[in-house]
Amino acid sequence: MKSMLQFIAVASCAVALTACGGGAKAPTAVVTPQPAYKIITDTPGTGTTAATGDLVTFTYVGYLYDSTKSDPRGTKVDSSVDVNTSYTGAVGVGAMATGWDQTVLGMQTGGKRTVVMPANMTPYGGNARDELKVNGLTFPAIPVNAPMVYDIQLSYVSKAVTIPNQAPPPDLTVNDIVPGTGTAVVKGNTVTVRYTGWLYDGTRANFKGMRFDDNQATTDQPLPVNVGGTGTITGFNMGIIGMKPGGTRTLIIPPGQGYGAAAQAAGKYGVGIPANSTLVFDVTLISITN
Repeated sequence: MKSMLQFIAVASCAVALTACGGGAKAPTAVVTPQPAYKIITDTPGTGTTAATGDLVTFTYVGYLYDSTKSDPRGTKVDSSVDVNTSYTGAVGVGAMATGWDQTVLGMQTGGKRTVVMPANMTPYGGNARDELKVNGLTFPAIPVNAPMVYDIQLSYVSKAVTIPNQAPPPDLTVNDIVPGTGTAVVKGNTVTVRYTGWLYDGTRANFKGMRFDDNQATTDQPLPVNVGGTGTITGFNMGIIGMKPGGTRTLIIPPGQGYGAAAQAAGKYGVGIPANSTLVFDVTLISITN
């Protein structure tokens, strides 16, 4: 759930001063000293550790930084705790304020950290925020370029899902799905086939990524192939050797037996073949014509 405390970025307004006669001095810009980012207390948790990409939920209480105090918490200006809510977001991927991001990374659930943030690391990014009223509570305004102190308590970590990515095989791979019957194809035969082609995707169980070509439709003519000859990529025509009519097999073709470093433009399916792509084909042998 998103925090009910809205981060309202209010741009500071420049006031143009004019005067008759002798003129007036321009106002002097106020420079707010900025403390270094640091974690000043660390209560370890006992649960799951927050790592890059994880979804985390935490509560927070924010104070204006006050260098005269030992904590150094000044006026409380921000709090999810007081309005009984929390912040949820992905950590380590730039989805939240830099100061929160760096503080939550490495925390364990149940842990609490108090962190000093220079203005550019706060949720307000150095901008001012007006007085805020939420659920009957009033939070004082936040000045421009105000450094802050946050108490952060991590309540939940949902680990990022890592999808295994299997590297493509370096050599031509042949897997018979349907064996077929009759005479087997040998080098020098001319055959007709139907096929579907995909880009290799190592995150999928069948390795079939985006489809780039297909002539399985009955309105398409079967493809004639000179086995071991020219006219089709090497891995395709060599992968047909040993097939029998009616048989279907899956070919995984490495770049060296495919299109190599030559990228191919998109066809009717709108998917091109990048340079050095591994390809996956399902091939069905229709007939051996000689």
